[in-house]
Amino acid sequence: MLIFHALTGRPGRFQQFVRGLLSGNCIRSVLAAYLLGSAMPGWAQHAADARLPVLQLNAPDGRIALADHSQFWIDATGKAVLEQVEAREYDLPFARRPPGHTVLLDGQVLWIRFNAMQPDLSQRWAVELSSAGVDRVSLHYRNAAGDWVEQKAGDKLPVSQWPRPDRFPVFDLDTEQARPVTYFVRIEHARTPFSAPLFIYSQPALLAQRMQEQFLLGAYFGLAVLMALVAAANAVAFSDRSFAAYAAYISTRAAAQAGMLGIGGQYLWPDSPAWNDLSAFLLPVLAACSGIWFARVVTQPQRFSVALDRLSLQLIMLLALLAVLDTAYPTHAGFVATTALIIAAISVICALVFIAWQSGDPTMRWIALGFVPVVAMAPFPVLRNLGLVPVSFLTQYGLTLGAALETPLLFYGLLRHAAQRREARARAAALAQTEPLTGLSNQHTFEARLHEALLRSNRYQHRCALLMIKLSNHGWFAKEHGRQIADYALVLAGSCLRQRARDIDIAARVGDSEFALLIEGPVTPAHAVAAATQLVARALQPSDLLPVGSRLKLHVAIAMVPDAQCGKAPDAALHLAYMLKSLREMPADTRKSIKTVNF
Repeated sequence: MLIFHALTGRPGRFQQFVRGLLSGNCIRSVLAAYLLGSAMPGWAQHAADARLPVLQLNAPDGRIALADHSQFWIDATGKAVLEQVEAREYDLPFARRPPGHTVLLDGQVLWIRFNAMQPDLSQRWAVELSSAGVDRVSLHYRNAAGDWVEQKAGDKLPVSQWPRPDRFPVFDLDTEQARPVTYFVRIEHARTPFSAPLFIYSQPALLAQRMQEQFLLGAYFGLAVLMALVAAANAVAFSDRSFAAYAAYISTRAAAQAGMLGIGGQYLWPDSPAWNDLSAFLLPVLAACSGIWFARVVTQPQRFSVALDRLSLQLIMLLALLAVLDTAYPTHAGFVATTALIIAAISVICALVFIAWQSGDPTMRWIALGFVPVVAMAPFPVLRNLGLVPVSFLTQYGLTLGAALETPLLFYGLLRHAAQRREARARAAALAQTEPLTGLSNQHTFEARLHEALLRSNRYQHRCALLMIKLSNHGWFAKEHGRQIADYALVLAGSCLRQRARDIDIAARVGDSEFALLIEGPVTPAHAVAAATQLVARALQPSDLLPVGSRLKLHVAIAMVPDAQCGKAPDAALHLAYMLKSLREMPADTRKSIKTVNF
């Protein structure tokens, strides 16, 4: 009927009908939805897409993992721009990004998107890419005015120009909108597989995390620097190649850790993006070369395997050559080859240390024990670099923990090794001045000291005491108990003399069973007799080295020198011969153990 009236020329009622329809809520809602859907198809699809959840930034601990809450898409061409991705984000094959997601980009671009909503705009939140060494990474979102906000970081940019100069790329999230915001993360990374996780942190949680990390990393790098400086000082002071190699190894290993953990880019070279990008590849190679060199210097493989020694040298040269080629022509294949050679270097180090340990050197046990933590932790970053395991705590910090344990163990082993070598050199040098069995001075050294003492006595008009001692029952020990027990008796007699001598005195073995003790002056005859009496009494004490019931029997001849019977000239040999004659004149069975010659 209404249509009929409209057609029959009664437009008034038709207009009223249409106006009534437009005034209804149902028709207005349908019309508005149609118009909005036609004008903004992307909005309609966004509302209909339920695969991308909205993260509420209100975690109690201030930390949210984006794994399982974000989607990724790989741009195989690497040429897609942000506007294209946004316009076609629901047409592109975005998929859920699971924990441990690993992909080798190498010319491709990884896009990650997530939705986040911040109920409390007074709280600041940031997203962190929890790994150093990423080439380029950027965060994009639209602000309240609809304009794009872009933040960039990565090794291709100076760390000083990052939104937050830090070890890892960190970007601030929107703080102006209380509605859901879609964020896009664009990642470029070449040569190594990318598996870094993304986390959202509140400002207090991120600050607490950084404080803990900086404390632990500062302790490690402080220890490494201290050990390197002390080792370098020992290398210079003692001319020890082992400490020099250790200092080089510790320094290059710490530098490699600084490059891989982002410490170098943050503190050491924040304005050098080229070196920051190169350090993660070059410094580990230098650390491997210095590790082989250090192991070779300490173990000295040429003693037991010339082939292994040559292999270690060839591996060092091959690693250095490959590092130069890889720096000039960086490729994924070159990185894999370098990683394989580093694995070979670790194997050679293990072989060197194990064979040296088997050789019987006790200090090699400490050095071998020192290498164990690093060898045990080295596979984790290697497997990560090969894309076999994702980024985790062990792949990032396992090698640092192993190095922190290795550093003091190796240093202690080197100290023992150096002490053993210095002791051997000291013994070799002392053979020219000491008697091997008793450790006392030999006759030549004693005569030189006696000559100097005679000169001083003439100059200052004072006298010294010269005691000649004989182990009178040495022949009985040899006859009844054998040569070994007789040698024990001589060693005990020499020990008695060494304990009785002062720092300025000198004791020596001057015959098969005869000794001499020079007591520097000024000294009185009474003092000389008291010293001889104490010496005889100490020798009579029992010892576990001698047969039960046996004692040392000493005969002592005492003279105050210079002696006028030996002439006015300070002739040490004449004085010594004169006193030996007086000592040998004492009967073997005499009950009087002490004889005074010239007083």
